[in-house]
Amino acid sequence: MKYLILSTYPSTGSRNSGDDLLGKSLIKLLKDIKGKDVQVDTAYIADTNYNDNLILDYSAILAPALRPTVIGNSVAPKFRNDYVKMAVRHNIPFYAIGSGWSQYPGTVSQSKSLKLDPIEIGTFKKLFNQKSGANKVSCRDIYTENVLKGNGISCYGTTGDLGLFDTNFLGLPFKHPKKIKNIAVSMPHNIHHRSKAYEIAMKLKKRYSCNVKLVFHGYFGKLGSLFPKDWLDGQIQIIDLAGGAEKLNYYDKIDLHVGFRLHAHIWFLRTRKPSLLIAEDGRGTGHLATVNGLGYSAVPNFVINLAEFLPEQVNGWRKYLSEIPPADDVYKMLDNEINSGFDRTKNSLKIIDHLWKEKMKPFLNTIAE
Repeated sequence: MKYLILSTYPSTGSRNSGDDLLGKSLIKLLKDIKGKDVQVDTAYIADTNYNDNLILDYSAILAPALRPTVIGNSVAPKFRNDYVKMAVRHNIPFYAIGSGWSQYPGTVSQSKSLKLDPIEIGTFKKLFNQKSGANKVSCRDIYTENVLKGNGISCYGTTGDLGLFDTNFLGLPFKHPKKIKNIAVSMPHNIHHRSKAYEIAMKLKKRYSCNVKLVFHGYFGKLGSLFPKDWLDGQIQIIDLAGGAEKLNYYDKIDLHVGFRLHAHIWFLRTRKPSLLIAEDGRGTGHLATVNGLGYSAVPNFVINLAEFLPEQVNGWRKYLSEIPPADDVYKMLDNEINSGFDRTKNSLKIIDHLWKEKMKPFLNTIAE
């Protein structure tokens, strides 16, 4: 068996470690399920187009986290559709695993009303609506499932994000922190919320009398240019986890995550540890809705309400609306979770184990060999 994986990891851009986690999680899961003799090539579709001389001897092309393109938006990553067309042209089985959307603010009403690009709808129907079932798409959250089904695209259903699943951890009990000694606060994508992340870090440090790290998963430019000089006074340590997914192993020494990065939150759940996510868009809100996760939207309530009435227009106002800082629900929500013995997190882990057993593992087993 030999597969081509379409990685969304921008190796020459932000080097977002969360994107790399998806492809490497898939490789590990395939080897665990189908055997160690599985061979994998990786195409970095954010950076380069495919080579016309590529030897097309693949059992299937696999696309983790393929993002449906909403009308008016551009295809992301840049070269994704070149590989989709290649699969169609050469009749190579194509599997999109954990497809996900990223609309702002990311409400259920948006997921049920948004229209995808007509050309993409046609391509996806050609791929995924055929009776033979040679090509399949699953969704990483229930909101993405709404989007695909609402646009007439057949999908396997919600399997969850690939980063949630590691056979070394699935089914293990929750790792209850006896004492919170170290907290990681992950930085937002939205530059307007960086000061809020620092404020949260400082308040958590005082509230729990512990060490707090401010963590970057990916960024553009030089790291030192992204924050004020007074952040370097030694009170909060700045941690750079941009690069390969292996960088996320840093979290092994951290007891609790709070913050904005979806794959920081997912990494903690993957390793059976507590995390609170402040969701910046539909990727986060869809995930929280799927696993009944601990967290809330970074978006003010009036914007969420606005999206109920103007679901298509609100995303276009994102540049201005996203400047509004998130609410301070984090402190009360975290206190309640700790005082309950982390009941919300434990419930999420049960849902993740169920998703693996009933949805993700069966889906991976359908991939052509």
